[in-house]
Amino acid sequence: MTDKRLQIYCHLCGVSFNIARSRKPGEPDLASWDYTGQQCAEPGIEEVDLEKCAQNGCLAAISYPKDDDNMLEDPDYVPPDEDDYSDPREYDSEYESPDSMSISDEEDADSDSTPGYGNKYPEVDSYSDWLAKTLDPQARYSGEPVAHFGFLNQRCRNESVFPIKSTTLSDYDPEELEHIPSRTCTEANAYSGFAISLEEMRGCRTAQCLVHKSAIPDPSQRIDYLEPWEVSGDWILSGLCDGIPSRDCNYPKVWPAQGGVDKPRAENVNFDPESTPPQDWAMPFHPWCFDIFCRQSKARFNRINISGLIKWRDAEFSYEDFHSFPWSGDVFEGQDQWWQHVPGKEYLAANPLYVPGLETFLLNAGRKEEDLSSGEMEESEFSNKSHTSLQIGHDNVFASLPPEIRLLLVSFLDASDLTNLRIASKTFTKLPNSVWRRLVQEEMPWLWESWSEGEEDHKYESAIQHN
Repeated sequence: MTDKRLQIYCHLCGVSFNIARSRKPGEPDLASWDYTGQQCAEPGIEEVDLEKCAQNGCLAAISYPKDDDNMLEDPDYVPPDEDDYSDPREYDSEYESPDSMSISDEEDADSDSTPGYGNKYPEVDSYSDWLAKTLDPQARYSGEPVAHFGFLNQRCRNESVFPIKSTTLSDYDPEELEHIPSRTCTEANAYSGFAISLEEMRGCRTAQCLVHKSAIPDPSQRIDYLEPWEVSGDWILSGLCDGIPSRDCNYPKVWPAQGGVDKPRAENVNFDPESTPPQDWAMPFHPWCFDIFCRQSKARFNRINISGLIKWRDAEFSYEDFHSFPWSGDVFEGQDQWWQHVPGKEYLAANPLYVPGLETFLLNAGRKEEDLSSGEMEESEFSNKSHTSLQIGHDNVFASLPPEIRLLLVSFLDASDLTNLRIASKTFTKLPNSVWRRLVQEEMPWLWESWSEGEEDHKYESAIQHN
């Protein structure tokens, strides 16, 4: 059995912060990073099982010389100004092979990559702007890229790729080729860009902690609290960091140093409870997981119950208790000495707060309903659709009922009963959006994107505005 004792996980979801990703063709080098957060093109062609990768449909990309003036091609480059590398022409590769597939801008537009948000989603822009202003300045861009998620996915460079099983592979030296893992590749120990986009993974490596006020070096210093519970309670939110080091290395360095704490003692386990009080340890989590806790806490207690959260942690603060917590089987499968990036389980690294395209989908689904003045059109359409079903089944007693009565009947049913009703009667095959909206809000209250403005007033400020 491998040793899990060195890994620090999100205390709420059990997933590691040290998530790796491999880019897909057309994406810049910044779209790939290993479990340490360093941009790299590993494993290389010479390091993988070529026979297995050929069966899985992996690709090879022709490597190209690094450009000293191009940050997107050279991760060691320190850009003088953001505008200097915002030209999409910087993605173009000078290599092209007649035997290979060329990834062009036109093809990328038709691919499954998520387009840039632009000004349509101000919360995404504010998040990127905030990260650019508050993250600890780095000598290089390591870890998950923190800005221009939409830009990185919308723009692409032209490059030549070909299947690993192709005979073209033998025409190149292995050092000239980059391994591009397929959706099902097990060699890369990273999530494939074919399976999950940068937008979907946004924040997967971001860590934050609850820190006890006793850890503040100078209690007399002024602290700009953003949450009411920070003022009145014993715990505060730390700054953010990219990934968390192993227990045998160091504590994570966060930014900004809220309360002067720049290295919170992040832990899932109190290995020495007899001599170390639990408040000495900071509680690590993904900011998005903590936000979900805040939403549920408000719904259950009408407040953010930090004291209850800490009591739960302290009650199960041993190694055995933490690793026996009933997370999903997929989480247990991923927990190891290093996080196991199991193909098909990429959702574990997906951001639960910002699902690309979900808000637009829900808005479009409800647009027709918003245009209705009093629901008469909706009921009329429901009546017309039921007329067809009346012609199909003359013995359908529901078809003879007025549409408002049928809608009233449906309003008393949950999803399971409604499914049975639709099987029994074709009259209910097609239902108006209001029915599904009610079911989503009643049975999936955590899908807050479905709530209209004013119905759900929670705003996440703990991480995004903590500067």
